[in-house]
Amino acid sequence: MQSQRKPIEIADKADNAAMAEPLTDNDMTWARMDAPEQPMVVTIVLLLDQPLSEERLRETLRLRLLPLARFRQRVAWSAGRYRWLEDAPLDWTAHLRPVRLPEPADQRVLEEQIGRWAGEPLDFTRPLWCCFLVENYGAGCALVFRVHHCIADGVALLRVFLALTDRAPVAQPMDARAERRAQARLAAKTAKTSAPAQGLIEKLRWAAAFAMALLKQQWMLPDTRTALRGRLNGHKRVAWSAPIPLQDIAMIRRRLGGRVNDVMLAALAGALRRYLQARGIKPALTVRLVVPVNLRPYEEEIRLGNQFAVVFPCLPLGIADPVTRLKAIRTRMERIKILPEAMANRVMINRVGWLPAWLEQWALWLFGMRATAVMTNVPGPEEPLYLAGVAVERVLAWVPQIAGIGIGVSVLSYAGSVTVGVTTDSGVVADPWELVAGFEAELAELAQAGSGRCCKPRS
Repeated sequence: MQSQRKPIEIADKADNAAMAEPLTDNDMTWARMDAPEQPMVVTIVLLLDQPLSEERLRETLRLRLLPLARFRQRVAWSAGRYRWLEDAPLDWTAHLRPVRLPEPADQRVLEEQIGRWAGEPLDFTRPLWCCFLVENYGAGCALVFRVHHCIADGVALLRVFLALTDRAPVAQPMDARAERRAQARLAAKTAKTSAPAQGLIEKLRWAAAFAMALLKQQWMLPDTRTALRGRLNGHKRVAWSAPIPLQDIAMIRRRLGGRVNDVMLAALAGALRRYLQARGIKPALTVRLVVPVNLRPYEEEIRLGNQFAVVFPCLPLGIADPVTRLKAIRTRMERIKILPEAMANRVMINRVGWLPAWLEQWALWLFGMRATAVMTNVPGPEEPLYLAGVAVERVLAWVPQIAGIGIGVSVLSYAGSVTVGVTTDSGVVADPWELVAGFEAELAELAQAGSGRCCKPRS
């Protein structure tokens, strides 16, 4: 497996290349971040309950995806900058690939295949996306979209691919606009924005909080060394849970306190604790996570690019009782000054985009040493959706991990249920199903503590 850095260094001599749009500093960072063992590619999976023809899918992509310029453009070095260059006509054979899984084409077989794709870099000589149409998954099919992170962050990309869908089997013109508004509202729920500071005292307080957050980002020490960290080998593994009813998670939150994200963090901490204990390892007092923070304001129209930053909460693996652990996490999350820390992190990510390539890799290596895992929590659509007339049963998504981090966890809601997805590098965790099972078990314990009954995922 080879890094895809060199192709984007090749100059483009087209006459209009100098007029093409340059990459932003943030997008530049992600474009150059690929490593041989860690492609910076977002994966989004739609599981459909019936087969879908390649021709019908291609027409849907042509009408709803290609109007977004980034899906027609490639990245190249031109006129002294990285730029987005039009790559017409699109070679469909490179971007839409029908695939048949070996039988039985069940969840485990699909997970193994997605893991293999997750370790492959995208081709920088073409637009940085591809779609695999898995024709024989279960009773229906699966769509596996892979998109480079330099095109957009996970929140924007999820909106892109949900825009391929409708609220009914037969699309209605007004439904598309209503769905855009609904998805914009969902995305805005996660956004961390603030009004401009008013008055000298408020401005001074904000400046002080930002300065402290910037110092914290620059001088943060490496995370605790545990069996959850190791040398990446580039072989990815993927697993996901059964759907977990949102009402059960809401019940835990109401009975035990905290937010939905606090409950998810507590369950993850318990799953990591179980993993270490199963190997006879005493869990460390804490491990640090990378948690993306959405910085997008409400936008009805889809805007690509990267508008996010990260914070670094600590998970208390040393606490055995799940209720006490949830309480500790709730207290820690309340203390985190999320917006100043996120803005400070965004400044640092932008600065990395200015660095020479070799220095950027060193800076990212240091960045990756600061955490053990990445966790995202994104609200999806509340109602069932249809793609080209076929019902979408499940929606899954994973963001890539920064160099040195081998565990990624995604929490994504859809139509009243939550799915927990785990992706790992086999050099760190060989079987992500162990973490999925631990996560489900921890949620069950929290539910039992809150109500006396067990929170069992639906099959």
